[in-house]
Amino acid sequence: MNFKQGTTVNMPVTQQQHLRNSLLPGSPHQEPAEWSAWHCRLYREFCLLTLVVILFSHSERVQAQNPRALETYQKQYQILQTDFRDKLIQLAQNCQREQQQAGVETITEIIKEMQEFDPQANPLPREVRPDLPVRLPASERSWRLKLRNLQEEQANDLFVFSRKVLHAGFPSYAYDLILETAYLNPDHRSVRQILGYVRNGDEWATPFEKEMHDRKQQWHPQYGWLPATHIARYEQGERYVNGRWKSAAQEAEIRRDFRNAWEIKTEHFLIKTNHSLEMGVKLATEMEDFYRYFHQTFAAFFNTSEQMQKLFEGARNPFQRRNKNDQHVMHYYSTRAEYLQRLQKDIPQISLTHGIYLFGDRISHFYHRPDAEGDLGTLYHEATHQLFYESSFQGRNRQVGEKNHFWAIEGIACYMESFEKQDKKLRAGNPNHIRFNAARYRLLKDEYYIPLETFAAMGRNAFQTSPNISPNYSQASGLSHFFMHAARGEYRDAFINQLTQLYSVNSRVRTNPQSLEELTGLSYTDLDRQYREYSASLQKALNERALSLQSSQ
Repeated sequence: MNFKQGTTVNMPVTQQQHLRNSLLPGSPHQEPAEWSAWHCRLYREFCLLTLVVILFSHSERVQAQNPRALETYQKQYQILQTDFRDKLIQLAQNCQREQQQAGVETITEIIKEMQEFDPQANPLPREVRPDLPVRLPASERSWRLKLRNLQEEQANDLFVFSRKVLHAGFPSYAYDLILETAYLNPDHRSVRQILGYVRNGDEWATPFEKEMHDRKQQWHPQYGWLPATHIARYEQGERYVNGRWKSAAQEAEIRRDFRNAWEIKTEHFLIKTNHSLEMGVKLATEMEDFYRYFHQTFAAFFNTSEQMQKLFEGARNPFQRRNKNDQHVMHYYSTRAEYLQRLQKDIPQISLTHGIYLFGDRISHFYHRPDAEGDLGTLYHEATHQLFYESSFQGRNRQVGEKNHFWAIEGIACYMESFEKQDKKLRAGNPNHIRFNAARYRLLKDEYYIPLETFAAMGRNAFQTSPNISPNYSQASGLSHFFMHAARGEYRDAFINQLTQLYSVNSRVRTNPQSLEELTGLSYTDLDRQYREYSASLQKALNERALSLQSSQ
């Protein structure tokens, strides 16, 4: 639930809903920052199978990961990268000697991208790469062919290496390597299969997209999926409603009643809104981007190592939709009054909120806020709960974080509020986001910190009824950032593993999840110390960058 600024609320733990408090302290001045995150892509359709296999036996306790083993693989990766970079430099030098300036510039840019590479941020091209034109000048064709061969060789090496990393028990790192493989060779068939794509002529598409194209449907950026024959009339202001053509104004009048609202269906979402068709399509587009990044980031949540092993070995693509009606449902009301009217009866304190995900009906509810139209943090927060919770489509509702570790449920949702798109690149975890600024402010300025052992012992009721709910949300946000990013992502799989257990459909697993002490192999005391050091070093780096920006102006 997204609370309005300046509000504290206590609610019964028996209500089937997610609670969110957005109280934030005054935080340091924010400078714009470019920042890379780590994460990767998978589809929701694997989730049910995953959770049944991964967690159905409470006796299958996950062993703590070995940081030294991960470090060993990271060093091996650096050796692969260094060798590849040396070959690129040699090719660039050859281009320089042959006065192929375009080759020098192209290869230099590739080397730069290697240094700043963020596997989750780079969208894959839809088009299959064409063969190099035969009529290219011989010297240009030569360097382009050598470059492509080098990239494909490196992609093959990384793909083989990713399987070793996966077998060693580091699924998130392995999946990062898969994305890097795809970046180097977008037409690598095994990788495209792992990522859930199928070949559709000269393009790569998801099975859903291919199905829509086969049905002569086209995606329109304003109107969503439409029969190809309808697009021209829509662009001229007509709308097809209940089997008849009407004007856009006539349709808007019909859709004002939420019972007749627009329904925008995409591969993973059903957006129902009485605001406008265009707004519904915009939200659906944003949520599909979020979904893709979410499944990249939490690949280890949705897939066991055994399942990923089979996938890496060429098993049949498991991501094809099992049920075409399995979309995640979101209701977006035109006004706050409608939002309150719809939910007031079941949730007396709904007026304190901006949005809510209800476990009972499995619907996220939001309303249009003209004063915050570009702020999608509330949607991302609630969608995080929704995607985790609905990873299993089994009928039973379940409480999560009821007994302990509730901070992780809220912390990761606050973390995902930082999701953003910049120049088609998808990222989360910008340390200058208000959530993380607030976390460092509470810790480093206010000296507010609950030791992780005590914090982890708090269940839903203790967390939500605490008089310190606002700083607790800040701490949960900061800790989530730490476990996702500290030590080059060393603790990410452990954190995601705990989330997997907290959301399990198996009640024994869900109510007795392993602690982060067990999953990381470090004591709570060590984790407390590392979190403080991580926060301080992050703040120092941001301060130095701010000073650098000021001095350059």
